[in-house]
Amino acid sequence: MKNPAWLGEPFAIKNNKIFLTKKVAKRLLAEAQEAFPFEYSALLTGRGATITACVPMPISPDKHVFAWDEKTFLQALQHIRKHNLQWLGVLHTHPHTPPIPSARDIAGWHYPTLSYWIVGLASEQPEWRVYQWALDGNCGSFEARDYTLTDAACDDEETTPSSAPKNS
Repeated sequence: MKNPAWLGEPFAIKNNKIFLTKKVAKRLLAEAQEAFPFEYSALLTGRGATITACVPMPISPDKHVFAWDEKTFLQALQHIRKHNLQWLGVLHTHPHTPPIPSARDIAGWHYPTLSYWIVGLASEQPEWRVYQWALDGNCGSFEARDYTLTDAACDDEETTPSSAPKNS
């Protein structure tokens, strides 16, 4: 079954590269540091395999977990479709641990074609990592992937406004 157009497939082709604009990286890091010591999360959007915008999600009240309620998540997906973007990945922080997927991260992952980003804030220098879901028989796990920071944005998505969905 083919994914809908708004659900990107940056890893649909083996060894496909993924790009993150420096402008979005800077914004994500600033928002993540502002949320510290709590976990920060965002949906990553753009076109093809270039992340050019993000939809910040509500900050978790838990210092060790991120989660979204159904209404907030659906509002974020509507925002992505309304702005004619593709959902390319999920980013969250590990404020107190290295950026390695936890058992909870692995158990809660439901989007194998999307990129999975973790920013570790436990050390003096933030540590960025991106992962791809890989199936091995009936089991799955995250594999580390490379990414490229870029100045360029494809089309004009960089000017598309991004705002957090409202919690009610």
